[in-house]
Amino acid sequence: MKIIHWIVLIMTMVLATWFVYRTREPQPRVETNIDLNWRFIQGDQEGAGETDFDDTRWQYISIPHDWMIEYPVDHSNRSGIAVASGHYPGGIGWYRKNLDLSEYQDKDKFFLLFEGVYMDADIYFNGTHLGQHRYGYSSFYHDVSSLVRTDSLNVIAVRTDCSRVPVDRWYSGAGIYRHVRLIATSSLHIPVWGSSVVSSVDSFGNAALSVSLEIENHSRKSQRFEIGYDIVDPKGRLVAEGKSSGFLKSGEKDTAINSFSIEEAMLWSTQTPQLYAVNCYLMDHNRQIDHTRTLHGIRSAEFDPDRGFLLNGEKVVLKGVCLHHDGGELGAAVPMESWRRRLLQLKELGVNAIRLAHNPHAPGLLDLCDHMGFLVIDEMYDKWEIDWQAGGENPIMKDHWESDLADFIRRDRNHPSVVLWSVGNETLEQRNDPDRGVVIYKELMQLVRSIDPSREVTCALHHGEKSQGEEVPSRMMHVSPVVSYNYRTDSFKTWHEKYPDQVFIASETKIYGTNRPEDYQVIDFSDNSWNDMEPFVAGQFIWAGIDYLGESAGWPDRGFRNGLMLTNGFIKPHAWYIASHYREDPLVKLTVKDSVLADSLNNISGWQASWVAPPLVDHWSFEKSSGAKEVVVFTNCEKIELHLNDSLIATHNRSAFTDGVIKSRIPFEPGQLVAHAYYNDERGKMVKVSDTLTTAYEAYALAMHPDREQVSSENRDMVHITTEVRDSLGILNPHSDHMVSYQLNGPGKIRVIDNGDLADHTPPGSSSRKMKKGKQLLILQAGSEPGDLIISASADGLRPSRVKIKTKE
Repeated sequence: MKIIHWIVLIMTMVLATWFVYRTREPQPRVETNIDLNWRFIQGDQEGAGETDFDDTRWQYISIPHDWMIEYPVDHSNRSGIAVASGHYPGGIGWYRKNLDLSEYQDKDKFFLLFEGVYMDADIYFNGTHLGQHRYGYSSFYHDVSSLVRTDSLNVIAVRTDCSRVPVDRWYSGAGIYRHVRLIATSSLHIPVWGSSVVSSVDSFGNAALSVSLEIENHSRKSQRFEIGYDIVDPKGRLVAEGKSSGFLKSGEKDTAINSFSIEEAMLWSTQTPQLYAVNCYLMDHNRQIDHTRTLHGIRSAEFDPDRGFLLNGEKVVLKGVCLHHDGGELGAAVPMESWRRRLLQLKELGVNAIRLAHNPHAPGLLDLCDHMGFLVIDEMYDKWEIDWQAGGENPIMKDHWESDLADFIRRDRNHPSVVLWSVGNETLEQRNDPDRGVVIYKELMQLVRSIDPSREVTCALHHGEKSQGEEVPSRMMHVSPVVSYNYRTDSFKTWHEKYPDQVFIASETKIYGTNRPEDYQVIDFSDNSWNDMEPFVAGQFIWAGIDYLGESAGWPDRGFRNGLMLTNGFIKPHAWYIASHYREDPLVKLTVKDSVLADSLNNISGWQASWVAPPLVDHWSFEKSSGAKEVVVFTNCEKIELHLNDSLIATHNRSAFTDGVIKSRIPFEPGQLVAHAYYNDERGKMVKVSDTLTTAYEAYALAMHPDREQVSSENRDMVHITTEVRDSLGILNPHSDHMVSYQLNGPGKIRVIDNGDLADHTPPGSSSRKMKKGKQLLILQAGSEPGDLIISASADGLRPSRVKIKTKE
């Protein structure tokens, strides 16, 4: 009897569960990352796209994943041609994943969205080849609804082909290096990237929002529907709501457009990046079947020929940098926590604008720019039909530009940070075939405007020898709504007088001007592009904001080392020159000329010689017998005082130096060098800001500084730890090159160690690395289980260090 009783009880519970499942209200749109539990192997695998292929011997990995960065560099690798891609290996890689969709039996439409796969990606779903996506940077998706199984496992297979390297002038990475998302919804639904919100603000500060929502009916019958709207302000208050209705026949699609008014709108700006949430609910007979949420920044952005760039009606100078998509030792699979840390460092320098060169970046990076208040030039291409290497044909651009560009604009059009679309950079048509260049440019602009008429379009132009057939100024300049020119700020004044209706942006500039200094022993910023900036210029973008892989000066360098920051996000001394122009709050920073480095720079040659930054260090740790030092002070204040060991040794006015940079020769003496800069505050009271350099003595101990004390195992969070070599008083020793070893205990892993040295070829996956100038960056990743991460650092002759990071579910 007991057995029968238990059988009846179990059957009752099963039937009850089934009844609840069958009668429950279906959940609205499901959109989730499917990054965990993929299998990977490098090398081609015949039949790997088939459902029953045996992948049990493949490596388990998580997405995002860049397999190229996991292999050693080699001088003989083809990616080193023209010092392009950092000497990393090319090849083919396969990915496979089992996907359980049994919980989505109430869904009819399924989409796989790939944020970025490099490159020539062949996508298979349950053995069916969905197609090939060639461009390695643009996001794309596939409708897999007809292939989905809800009663058994589904199989995703992806083949990536990066054997044709170098394709780009910079490091591309390889594999599924950005997130993969599953979208599940109903047959009547809002398509991927199908919502758009634009706004305008009147003179009273009231905003008008226009919400466009695409609707598609893939059911077998005609359907009526309703759309519910609500708009929530940055403080969480409901400020507008509404409803609309419609009717679609089977197979039809349409766009619903509705307008809303918001009184006394909270505006998005670089200082106050306020974001409204615009929710759209697709309803069928009072049942919610789909939902989109768009974060929208209410702001006006316009370009004016005389005033430059205007944000919310006020002039804002674009104080920008150009960024590539890699993260140094992280490769192309850069976690958003790392990007956030990098952006905070750029904020420290006063940067308010970013040019995303020269291809679509991760959508998560644009989300960060929205929330942190960065203005963005969003760029689609480097070259067009003519390839960068030998003037050959670029099939990626020529054969696929319409779909790739349309998806790019649709994906990014709702980001308030994006103020300008760029459709190219230094295209060779400008030199080799100007007529064709104008035609391509017009075609690209027309497509962009058909999708997003709310923003202007540009293309970064460049100069060259007239013997190469290029016009200066370029013929493409005259069809450009906003003229972006690389390295031609010296011509802007003349061009503005001749073409007064043109808007100008310095889309690329150098920290040290356009020419190599005659003598690196002479610190002189007079040739810096900032000195050519006229009020009508919208702004400038320094090449580059951060060191990146690729475009190296040659072996053993793996990348471009002349950014404002190292690959690990450490700010370089010369970057404070830019901060003295970019920052509006009072600033003073001490640096010292490195005469030994200056001598070595005077002896270098090669194409990157003119890119090398001023030879400066940010320490006061020298040999006692080293003699006098040239102290270089960056400030936006007029008057400074220099003190050495509590004695006033010099007073300077910034205006006395033609380049605005204070130089003072000071006999070296161990101790403290202090700079005080004076300014008048808003009340007219004299206030000072200060900076100090302190002599470090013998290396004594390691010190570790995490940027957070707790991480989430659910999100596999990252923690960035700065490890330093210090003396017995806690002062950084800038000359240390100790080999530091790390040991981790707990559910996580050492993601990378990055000392910022692009000539360091430490094997990937190593738990040890040499210090560079006394410090390096360690990045830890939490595992999928909770538990404390305890990381220890040790080095010969130094006191070890240890930190604990708590993890939670």
